[in-house]
Amino acid sequence: MKRPTGMRLNNLLFSIFWWFIQKVSPKNGERMLYWGLQSGAFPNRFREDPRLATNVLGFRLKTPIGVGAGFDKRVGVVDDLIFMGAGFGEFGPYTLEQEKPVTETFFLRRDKAIVVQSLGYKNFGLETMIPAFINRRYLPNIIGINISSTAEYEGENVKQGRVMTYAEEFALMTHKIAPYCDFITVNFGHPETELYRIVSDASMMVPILKAIKRAVQEAAPIQKPKILVKIPLNVTPLELPLVCQHLLTAGVDGVIVGGPLSLSQAKVKLSKKHYAGMLSGAPVKPYVLEMISKVYQFTKGQLPIVACGGVWTGQDAYDCLAAGASLIQIGTVLRFEGPKAVTKINKELAAILKQKGFKSVSEAVGIDFK
Repeated sequence: MKRPTGMRLNNLLFSIFWWFIQKVSPKNGERMLYWGLQSGAFPNRFREDPRLATNVLGFRLKTPIGVGAGFDKRVGVVDDLIFMGAGFGEFGPYTLEQEKPVTETFFLRRDKAIVVQSLGYKNFGLETMIPAFINRRYLPNIIGINISSTAEYEGENVKQGRVMTYAEEFALMTHKIAPYCDFITVNFGHPETELYRIVSDASMMVPILKAIKRAVQEAAPIQKPKILVKIPLNVTPLELPLVCQHLLTAGVDGVIVGGPLSLSQAKVKLSKKHYAGMLSGAPVKPYVLEMISKVYQFTKGQLPIVACGGVWTGQDAYDCLAAGASLIQIGTVLRFEGPKAVTKINKELAAILKQKGFKSVSEAVGIDFK
């Protein structure tokens, strides 16, 4: 896939440019990141390494490093990041209708972290985004769409003029997007909404997932997108075996472990004191690794795991693979280091695999338990 290029920066100019906009304002840096990707201004030196190639979920990927949800809700830059070296990407999260929660975002450079204070998902609503999904469908990239809900509780979720259960709402969203993506992420991962509290409740969780599977069969019977479930880091040790059993019972294709961590439950010291919000970035890595290893053991390696959160280097990515993850999503590091983070992590991971004598990514998956 050849992308348009404008005035392409070389590596030195990019480093100076990125250092400057990060010093001025990380938020402005994020806007410039979007502009640079869409205009083709950033340097691209990705060289495919056969050690990084992997087959997961039926997809042939050039690297296990992908772009997680939360980075691109406008369907504007993930395809460009894949062109620059990411193996796959994810749009969203989206809710059925547009949501505009009051959101405060704090960039903590010293901690390599971001704190977001929001009670929902800021997005344009799924219906509004469908033309964008259709317009990019010709591209060969492996893309997922992340869907969620911020309804307060089952049975009182008024959407599109009628009361819907979670199962009905997710099924409706699935009908709308199934023809336009390679996988659907059912997002239970927002630690400050009601939805994440039901992941261990079989009477609610399993019907939702089965309704989604039926909707996929009806909307895209020939090229069915895979179904992944994103579970929150706030799941307790007692709940996690139940959650894993529900996922296996429902027959989903994979699980995404991670996302933001509620500050009320995080045991980390930050350079600036925040009493509420969701934490993402380097400090969540220990939580992600611990949950990956437990999910891998509880599912006996039967369910592909996607690590999401805390990956800043190739070593971080390798640690996730060794704990049991087959794929890795990044997001926060892109906001701090720009698109070259993709190339850097790929290069470092390939070097680690070579050093340890692995010929492929798959050989490293779950090596901590072999």
